[in-house]
Amino acid sequence: MILLAIRLAIAGGREQLVRLVVTAVGVGLGVVLLLLAAVTFPAFKAHEARAGWTDTSAHNAQPAQDESRTDPLLWRMRDDGFAGRDLLHVDVAPLGPHSPVPPGISRLPGPGELAVSPALRRLMTDVPAAQLANRFPGRIVATVGRAALQAPDSLVIFVGYDPDHLTGQPGVIQVRSIEGAPRNAAPTRFGRVIIGIGGAALLLPILVLIGSATRLAAARREQRLAAMRLVGALPRQIRAIAAIEATLSALCGTALGFAGFAVARPYAARTDMDGSPFFPADLHLAWSSAVLVGLGVPALSALAALVSLRAVQMSPLGVTRQATRKPAAWWRILPLTAGVIGFVVTLPILTTTEGDGALWLLAAVMALLIIGIVIVGPWLTTGVGKVLIWVGRRAPTTLAGHRLTADPSGSFRSISGLVLAVFLVTLISALSAATLARLPDPGRIVLPAGTVGTEFGDQHAVPLSAERTSALIAQLHAIAGVTAVVDLRTSASSLPANRNDPVRVLTRCANLRAAALADCPDPAGTVSVDARGLASGDVRDVRTDATARADSLPMLGLLVTTDASVSAIESVRTAIESATTDDAPTLPWTTTELKGLNNRQVDRITSIANSILLVTLVIAGFSLAVSVTGGLVERKRPFALLRLAGMRSRELSRVLIVETAAPLIGIAGTSVMLGLAVAADVLRVNHMPWVPPGASYWWTLAAGLTTALAVALAATIPLRRITSLETARFE
Repeated sequence: MILLAIRLAIAGGREQLVRLVVTAVGVGLGVVLLLLAAVTFPAFKAHEARAGWTDTSAHNAQPAQDESRTDPLLWRMRDDGFAGRDLLHVDVAPLGPHSPVPPGISRLPGPGELAVSPALRRLMTDVPAAQLANRFPGRIVATVGRAALQAPDSLVIFVGYDPDHLTGQPGVIQVRSIEGAPRNAAPTRFGRVIIGIGGAALLLPILVLIGSATRLAAARREQRLAAMRLVGALPRQIRAIAAIEATLSALCGTALGFAGFAVARPYAARTDMDGSPFFPADLHLAWSSAVLVGLGVPALSALAALVSLRAVQMSPLGVTRQATRKPAAWWRILPLTAGVIGFVVTLPILTTTEGDGALWLLAAVMALLIIGIVIVGPWLTTGVGKVLIWVGRRAPTTLAGHRLTADPSGSFRSISGLVLAVFLVTLISALSAATLARLPDPGRIVLPAGTVGTEFGDQHAVPLSAERTSALIAQLHAIAGVTAVVDLRTSASSLPANRNDPVRVLTRCANLRAAALADCPDPAGTVSVDARGLASGDVRDVRTDATARADSLPMLGLLVTTDASVSAIESVRTAIESATTDDAPTLPWTTTELKGLNNRQVDRITSIANSILLVTLVIAGFSLAVSVTGGLVERKRPFALLRLAGMRSRELSRVLIVETAAPLIGIAGTSVMLGLAVAADVLRVNHMPWVPPGASYWWTLAAGLTTALAVALAATIPLRRITSLETARFE
């Protein structure tokens, strides 16, 4: 029986071989996406684990070393940047032979020594030294390993100093350990909801894709197996043949999927779903996941094939004669109703419960909700078909309506992936919109693009002497692309301890006018301003000070405007760092980095949401393509007979388009309303205001539906050849 089933699957003619190949490719695509989904959350955890050391402080929560056995280490970590990329600058000086060593290096760099990440080493080699390398005096003696790098392109440098040089400088602390990898901290209440929904959003559309590929040309297979039943094959023999045939194609698809995963993994690692790309090793597939996918997909395929044989075993004669299937009953709405009620009832409980159990339960409730959509889909499709029959005035519309009512399950199956994607996209977009609306306003930053500045309101800042300031200003004016230098001088012996207190600084009026920050009456005069708003370009309380001589005072900070070229910006930053690196608790920033820091949380949420939208739409597109292709193969005979009866191929194309577009638009609208309602309930429980999705969501929705219709239209291209007279003769 096994040999017979294999022979039928492989040697059953060109049509059977094509069906085997297409099914294997569809299952393979589903397996690739399933494996990528299985490694996504471990990759996020790997990012968090390797970034744990950046939280090192004098009181580490998860010390990587035993502090009772280590010597102190002078430690100063500051944020730097280059060409819009973050650069982590760490100064170290050991106070004993047993000082803790950060991950990624085997020993601490000594005075005048540097340990740099591979990406930073390449930059220091490729760009002029005046733009980057001059910031770090010393020689490179080590390369920072992957253990300290969140991503392959991370820019990290450890600079070694003598303890006497680093002691007492601003921002320097003593540590006895390095912060270790964070433990699996429980997500926030709202985070548990997002993770549960995201898990269901990634998993279930993939299963729909695999199911659609498994049931490719199911009607043709049912006819063949029903004919075997009519000539005397036993039910158990039919079951065995169907299961073996489905398992064979699923095994081929699974093997193809694992091979595709191996090929796609390096490319998938380059995506920055959480703001940074991954190392390929981060996308590590656990043995448990590999075994589950490798055995589960063929098992589910065999089970789906056995379930589809119910009609064959109950009435093989009805199958061969294309008997009308039972209409979708009203009870199909019950699972969706149960899912909605279960979601509303359990959500307040789940969001207040800690632990992974709540996540699993929330994912189960979401799965019930999505399965309810799949079950109620044929019932809604029947309703759409009846409407088409009622309003149809032309043959294509009427034929499409009868097709939808005669086989609502098969008709809905072709669009089920996209309908689920619409629901999940709506839900995630609504939650993202509410989350972004809840974030604080990043503030009004009106400084010209390409401005470089220093922190001049920090109580730990050490003013730069007048002599060193004059030399630095002359050096800055000599850099090509610099348009203005606003040097902020101070006559105060110390800064206020409270950052909200006014900080008066002096500068020349001409400097403010050149930087377009203020319109002073006397360009040659000296003015005093409140420095608290200068970082955003908000110049407050400009006062003329005729008695002060700004050039003789120490400098508290700088604002340098440039032509926004990378060479000018980075040359200015390098010059400032070279002159003030020992005196500043923070390093120079640019307006782009300042805005990026304020909007980082917004960017991360948007990036993750867009990644989920893209994945679900890609899966839905694959599902639609596989289902439409299978539908053409299944209905080759009736379409060929319609051509013989005089219907033009153009009208047959309209039948395909209408029977895809009508239920898609109708049921997608229902999914949009359901997604908005579920999102509103999630936000209500979490005491967050409901905000409608932004324009990007509506554009994504329109693009997804348009793509679906384009796929349906593309499927009609081979229709003329499939329904040719030669094909009809052999049918």
